[in-house]
Amino acid sequence: MTEWSAAHAWVDAAARSAPFNGLLKRRYDRVFEANREANLFRGVFATFDEAARSAPATRPLGYDNPDSAAMYQDRARRTYPTDYPMLFWLQKLFAQGARSVFDLGGHIGVSYYAYRKHLDYPAGLRWNVHDVPAVMAQGRRLAAEREREGRLAFSDTFEEADGFDILATQGAIQYLPDTLEARLARLDSPPPHLLLNLTPLHERESYFTLQSVGTAYCPYRIFAAGDFLRAFETLGYALVDTWENPDKSCRIPFHPDRSLDRYHGFYFRRTGS
Repeated sequence: MTEWSAAHAWVDAAARSAPFNGLLKRRYDRVFEANREANLFRGVFATFDEAARSAPATRPLGYDNPDSAAMYQDRARRTYPTDYPMLFWLQKLFAQGARSVFDLGGHIGVSYYAYRKHLDYPAGLRWNVHDVPAVMAQGRRLAAEREREGRLAFSDTFEEADGFDILATQGAIQYLPDTLEARLARLDSPPPHLLLNLTPLHERESYFTLQSVGTAYCPYRIFAAGDFLRAFETLGYALVDTWENPDKSCRIPFHPDRSLDRYHGFYFRRTGS
């Protein structure tokens, strides 16, 4: 057990003792509000709006701000263990003829830049990122400097995913106020291939927590595993592959039963594709 995990375990155990409960929660609230560097979570909520209302007024809500847009630059320069299932399936789908990727929550195009060192991008590839406006503005500025092939672009609306071959998303759908399946249902021609990585699943329940990323506070959805899978089956997608992200966790102090020790990834293919 790491020192950080041991500290979480101690807090959770101490919180069950009534004399310490209020004191520890107030102390953690101060740590959460002052956070600049860590990835912290606080509370359990029934809705996105309830989680949003719980946020301190000391930071913006969500990633649509310049400081948050400047994050994750390192992910454009290197790959991580969690990237390799995505690399595997993208390479196979490109070999099968896929030529367009709609990257939901792809920030400044971090996966596009990192993956081009490992993948044989096919001729005529279109890779479109959809994210919040401040992040896409930064992405467009960087693409003007770095992207000479013209393959990377930015889409202002999710509806532009219509007709793309692949929808890829890594750790983004938990930030949406609605759900990915609701957005897909509105498309005339939804992508036949879905690559969903870094997805937080609870074995029984769906709920929200509040995340501090240092630059902002974000309502954060945890999905009930069974409901999550059934939602895509209802849209006509079949589950082809699933994998675990064991190096990604969600620790919610005082709520050990709602904390997660790993995330999950999925490849869904639309029936008949």
